[in-house]
Amino acid sequence: MTCFMFNQWKLYANGELPPAESKGLEQHAGECPQCQIKLQEWVDYMLEEEFSTYPEVPVPDTFTDEVMSKLFEEVPVRTARKRSSRTRRQRGWDIVKKTGLVVAGLTALVVTGTVVSPTFANYVNSLFQIEKDADNGMKNAVDKGFVQKLEQKVTDQGITFEAKEVMADSMRIAVIYDVYDQNGKQIKIGEDGHLLNAYLIDSTGKDWLEDDGPTLGGHGKYFIVEQPLNTIFESAEATPNMLTLKLEQTEIAGKKGKWSMEIPIDMKKAKEATKTVTFKDTAFHSPLGMEIELEKIEFSPSATRLMLETTLVKSAYVEVEEERVEVTREGAQVKTMEKRQVPILSGNDIAYEITNEKGDVVAARDKASLDEGIAKEKNVLNISGIIGKRQSEHSQKWWHSFGPMQGEQKLTLQLRKIYEMKRSSSKVKVDLVPAELNKKAATLQDEAGSTFTFSSFAWEPGKDEELGKAVMTVEGILGKDVVQTNFWSAKDENGDTHQADLDAEYNRDKDGRVHFKGTLEISRMEQQPKSLSISFAEYTVEHHVNWEVPFEIK
Repeated sequence: MTCFMFNQWKLYANGELPPAESKGLEQHAGECPQCQIKLQEWVDYMLEEEFSTYPEVPVPDTFTDEVMSKLFEEVPVRTARKRSSRTRRQRGWDIVKKTGLVVAGLTALVVTGTVVSPTFANYVNSLFQIEKDADNGMKNAVDKGFVQKLEQKVTDQGITFEAKEVMADSMRIAVIYDVYDQNGKQIKIGEDGHLLNAYLIDSTGKDWLEDDGPTLGGHGKYFIVEQPLNTIFESAEATPNMLTLKLEQTEIAGKKGKWSMEIPIDMKKAKEATKTVTFKDTAFHSPLGMEIELEKIEFSPSATRLMLETTLVKSAYVEVEEERVEVTREGAQVKTMEKRQVPILSGNDIAYEITNEKGDVVAARDKASLDEGIAKEKNVLNISGIIGKRQSEHSQKWWHSFGPMQGEQKLTLQLRKIYEMKRSSSKVKVDLVPAELNKKAATLQDEAGSTFTFSSFAWEPGKDEELGKAVMTVEGILGKDVVQTNFWSAKDENGDTHQADLDAEYNRDKDGRVHFKGTLEISRMEQQPKSLSISFAEYTVEHHVNWEVPFEIK
């Protein structure tokens, strides 16, 4: 049976349809099996004719990236009819891409004996392209051919757990799956995701996730669970050639059961696709007391991973005496004073950019806890790359991850800032009467030149077993080079200390000073406070530096 719309394709190919009708035809093709079959035959014909125009040449490393553009390269024009045929073929490729059809004729191109899997043909319908939790790196891995369709499912208690696709390269593994009942109706498990057990087993039976605990699965149209490899293997070479990802659920939608499946993953292709730039004796020595040594940068289809090691000298530590409050089972507070050495610097609290030859910023990383209004970040991937592995008492390794950087290019890493944590003076505090704040604001000033203004107090009584919460509006301007305050607390009229959380939005003025406005929330209070003493323990200062390291992806 032929769809009555199929006669329109000839007009489409010749460019004779109005734009509105062309768009409608493209949408129709995505849903019409008859048109898809006819288009399949059309594309098969185009492929046969297309490749007859190309001589045999060695396959370059960038073949997968360039295969589609090569199909559209100009060939010598022999006759007017040949030129018209070329135009029709061009429009044919356009409709294949626009409708998202998976064309069997493109699943393998054979050129001089080498079989290559081109990108859009195999994976244009990949779920990673539409899932809201799939980042650009995952989508790039789709284009590079690092996504595999799965046909694994397990059913228990009338509920089916089905794995649909797996993406795997040297940086991470991600699986898209679905959960549905016996009627095929999708089961949603938690709006913010759910926990499931994950095991990553090599050929010797070793579980590399033995100490990691449950893995969080997120939900868009389907579920997606991601397992970073950054903190497991220190390089692509150290990754085993074969891994098995085991996923297990023991309770779904209130029903206890066992939903378990094992997904074998061949990592050899992923390891081969990873490029590495290594550095020797490339270190920055900060007068603040930290050495930053750049070790290597790895480039995989789904991510870029920068590895550095930081070492702190004794001058990078300060001794602090803090009040420690513990709450007994009876609810009583037990206070003790504790002295300890704390670092003022961290290899995770730096800011740098990676620029190309044109000076464009292709990636940028900033202190992770800074508000997005003042942080300068670009192309950052949060795949557990910011977790450090301690090398010694004063030395630590860090993994910073970005979206993929592909192709041969010259780049430069530019270190811009180092952030120092400073302790606030014990004298920096403001005593206020909450009930009077709506009439008259209270102001706090510190030794760094920061000013904080408190106003608009509100009391939210607790419900059932929950305690109450005090909320104050706070705004201000931070001192020169100060970008953040940390560890706010409030002491009430009874001498009890409560943790306070500052939730604010930040921005910079033309002079670089940081302004903020938000709320200070004091939770777990039994009753509305009559008086409060507000303070914070720490603030962050930025130090501007200029250190550059050029490198090249070959």
